[in-house]
Amino acid sequence: MPRWFALFTTGLLFVFHSFCFGASPEPKFRSQTLDAKLEIGYGLAIGDVDGDKKPDILLADKRQFVWYENGDWTRHVMVDGLTERDNVCLAARDLDGDGKVEVAVGAQWNPGETTDVGKSGSVHYLLRPENPRDRWTPIRLPHEPTVHRMHWVKPLYRGVQLVVLPLHGRGNRNGEGVGVRVLAYEMPEDPTQEWKTTLLDDNMHLTHNFDVITHGSGRNAWDSLAVAGKEGVRLVGVPKDDAPQTLAIGLTGTRGAGEVRFGRLGAAGAWPTMYVTIEPMHGNEVVACIAQGS
Repeated sequence: MPRWFALFTTGLLFVFHSFCFGASPEPKFRSQTLDAKLEIGYGLAIGDVDGDKKPDILLADKRQFVWYENGDWTRHVMVDGLTERDNVCLAARDLDGDGKVEVAVGAQWNPGETTDVGKSGSVHYLLRPENPRDRWTPIRLPHEPTVHRMHWVKPLYRGVQLVVLPLHGRGNRNGEGVGVRVLAYEMPEDPTQEWKTTLLDDNMHLTHNFDVITHGSGRNAWDSLAVAGKEGVRLVGVPKDDAPQTLAIGLTGTRGAGEVRFGRLGAAGAWPTMYVTIEPMHGNEVVACIAQGS
């Protein structure tokens, strides 16, 4: 068993139990409308787009990928009408340390078509213009049908990868059939050239979302994944030998989980000690599970 997986399972996978939080003071918020004309607003990301050291807001709307500039929140269109069908997701992260995020997007949202990649799903990397307020250039990448979620992820022993999660496996109907192919994309030096893809996991069916779990801090930080779906929650990581390692946790029977987030009750950088799910899929219950002894 790889070192990261042994540490993770030892540090995290005790006996989990449902955990209810006590009452706390009601938080106070001030609302601010940034855009009252969104059509859908499927996906959201936070990152510094223009390099001014302030976090901007990036958003996947029905037909446009846009970003809102921190300050007066001016809206800038990155791409318009990328595919025939709706946009669905985006990911933003500074990959090269220049203080500005790189951006990938997913579109052609067609969850009922699980076979034809021309009619369902798309993955594009957006080439940054000299002025980020101008239009960005989309670079088409290979993809599975029903592309649904994506994140930039920094695995152990390697550079940042783009991880993409479809909703269904190819040819699936009602969550039955082959497993969902969770793919990692490695960006070449020239992003217009072919990207290497690696299959991280295909054990789950009808997956809905995933969380990036960061271990350590600073230059030594690395990421693993927690995927939520029909079978519950599964941990996914990529050790040094390129053989992805996965482990099912928090199985929820036939309920399934639509969302998952991991967290820590201790100091930053410590091993995650709890996770929270939305159950069942598209459900109305928030379920928190905490490692005993934390």
